[in-house]
Amino acid sequence: MTAVYTPDQLEAYLQRIKYANSTSKTGAEHPRLQQLQQFIQEDALAALTELQRRHLGSIPWGNSAIHYSQHHSISTHPSAVFEKLVVRRLDGYCMENTNLLYVVLRSLGYQAYPGAGRVSKTPANPNVIGADVRYAPLGHMVLIVTINQRRYMVDVGFGNNVPTRPLPLEENTITRNIAPTEMRLIKESLPESVDQSQKAWIYQIRFSTESDWIPIYAFTEMEFLPQDFAMMNFSTSKGSTSWFTQAVVCVQLLLDEAEGELQGLYILAGKEVKRRIHGNTEVVQTLQDEEDRVKALEKWFGMRLLDHEVAGIVGLGTEMK
Repeated sequence: MTAVYTPDQLEAYLQRIKYANSTSKTGAEHPRLQQLQQFIQEDALAALTELQRRHLGSIPWGNSAIHYSQHHSISTHPSAVFEKLVVRRLDGYCMENTNLLYVVLRSLGYQAYPGAGRVSKTPANPNVIGADVRYAPLGHMVLIVTINQRRYMVDVGFGNNVPTRPLPLEENTITRNIAPTEMRLIKESLPESVDQSQKAWIYQIRFSTESDWIPIYAFTEMEFLPQDFAMMNFSTSKGSTSWFTQAVVCVQLLLDEAEGELQGLYILAGKEVKRRIHGNTEVVQTLQDEEDRVKALEKWFGMRLLDHEVAGIVGLGTEMK
């Protein structure tokens, strides 16, 4: 049975993503939730788009718990995800952030289910395209949402280059991501597949109308179950070859409230925090040691780690010395 969040939890989530931030004059117990429910009845797709945009602009994507904790593990249980991302206001990767949105959508009555994806290796080496493209094992979570008999792919758990609005499952419908970047879906077989008649949806981006399309990840419309993601999550968060265990990374997208659009992001990787606005990147902080990184996580990403969490990185290969 699919987990659901209570009205109190949904109201807390909406407050977390700054949805309908004005106070209600009616004295309603859950003013944001009531406003959202009315919006969904009027235009479910527009409401979903707003939720995705605000989620991305409020909740960081990252892997801090793998490094800054005593347990060095990730839970995909809906209650644990809610506590971490909404109550503690920390970061999470795909099987946390997208999992949170999934339970929210189901709780609101959306017809949605989770699917799994394979991340392309091309972004790390943009020269590898076409028949030479290779994909990692299944390890990414997306949502398939049906509205008025039309299916959309929704994702809030990919960090940099994440889709910023619901993408209809239609080939080559080009949509703006964060300007000037564009995004689309195409459907084709994976180069590594023996049976080339089997095709997958490929999420692609391009940084300008003159640049090549880059495959970001592939997914199918098959529904995956919580126990499937538990297995994927174990590999992603514990595997010695998983890059999530080898580096601390955090991304926070920036929402322009006046324009109502996502305009850029902060990204912490290595010894730098960078800010990218409409394709222009600058270094806003250079990190010297662990104290710098912990303070940067709070300053730029709104994450306040507890003392025992900070102490958890001591002795790990990712500790900054």
